[in-house]
Amino acid sequence: MLEPLADSAGMRDTIRAWGEALETFFLEVILEERKGKLAASIRSLLFGLSKVFALAVKARRSLYNVRILRDSTLGVQVIAVGNLTVGGTGKTPVVEKFARELQDQERTVAILSRGYRSKPPPFGKRLMDRLLLRRESVPPRVVSDGKSLLLDSETAGTSPTCSRRI
Repeated sequence: MLEPLADSAGMRDTIRAWGEALETFFLEVILEERKGKLAASIRSLLFGLSKVFALAVKARRSLYNVRILRDSTLGVQVIAVGNLTVGGTGKTPVVEKFARELQDQERTVAILSRGYRSKPPPFGKRLMDRLLLRRESVPPRVVSDGKSLLLDSETAGTSPTCSRRI
């Protein structure tokens, strides 16, 4: 009975080691610590992809500037905690602190999540939405209403924000 657990732990360790080795390899390539044709080719590819990405970001910004794409609002004031590209940076405790401080000031607080890395809707619903050309955007999910936890992390995702209504 313990063998499958040992195998899955061993597999996890192996995958983690491969991931770390791959990350180290790419960092060495990017920082030009690795020499050779393969490293030079990868650097060239990454440089080209970075230029394509920069062009896409500029094009998207231009579409917002000429109002082809528009912002949408929630209708309440929002304090967004995020825009950090790395996990484990302490966003959740910051959200909790903001929520408690605002509640202490007798504000109505709701913690929302955009659903990043959350469990996707069932396949049938996603298929029907696509067939009926429905927009794929999902409204923010209410994680907490200030009194109780309404969604677990699997459903809410990993990017909570704190919102306060005045």
